[in-house]
Amino acid sequence: TEVPPAENDVGEGEEIVTTLGLAYSDLTKDKLEAIIGTEDIDERIRLTAESLNVKHYSNNPRSTIMVDFCYFNLMFAMENGFTEQQTSAFYSIMLKVFVAAVDDGLSPSESFDLFKKLILTHSIDDGEAVELYPLPLVKKISNYISNTFFRYLDAYKYVFSNVQAVVTETKELQVETPLISPLLAEATSEEDVFVFDDGQREGKEEAENEGGEKLGVGAD
Repeated sequence: TEVPPAENDVGEGEEIVTTLGLAYSDLTKDKLEAIIGTEDIDERIRLTAESLNVKHYSNNPRSTIMVDFCYFNLMFAMENGFTEQQTSAFYSIMLKVFVAAVDDGLSPSESFDLFKKLILTHSIDDGEAVELYPLPLVKKISNYISNTFFRYLDAYKYVFSNVQAVVTETKELQVETPLISPLLAEATSEEDVFVFDDGQREGKEEAENEGGEKLGVGAD
């Protein structure tokens, strides 16, 4: 008698996670739960970027576009009450369509055919596919994608396929160099700094004597 293989090789007490189609293939259950569990938009974007292994979200416009695309797909799923498996599978479906259309250069019609194939694969249980999305949800997804991604597909393709022009400019800058103070040991007396002629010296001495008399200070 043949012994059938075990469904899941897990230890005692471990949770068995059953996946359907592309669910949890690109966005893990833990990562998805972390995104759903926070109300902080910045944290949700950070977790989305982390799931895509994007490290330059703020500095690279293409990375920003990629992460925002996936983030808004997640928000659409959450706002429409998708289950976690439906959300994760939708995330992967659209990620595959995005890469095929933008990176691999599929035409708009070819990209839509790929989208339709992946959605149907997760909608009709024919023995090979999985029934993850009921018909009303398929219609809602199709309307959303038609009015967002496919409407602006040419713009996505343009941004990711065209090399951005680099302009190098050289400018001369005048930078003032601060004066370096001399050492105290090298300091000079006032008599050495100011040079007076006889008239100037006498005037200086008279002024000093007058000042002393006014203050009641004089020589003994």
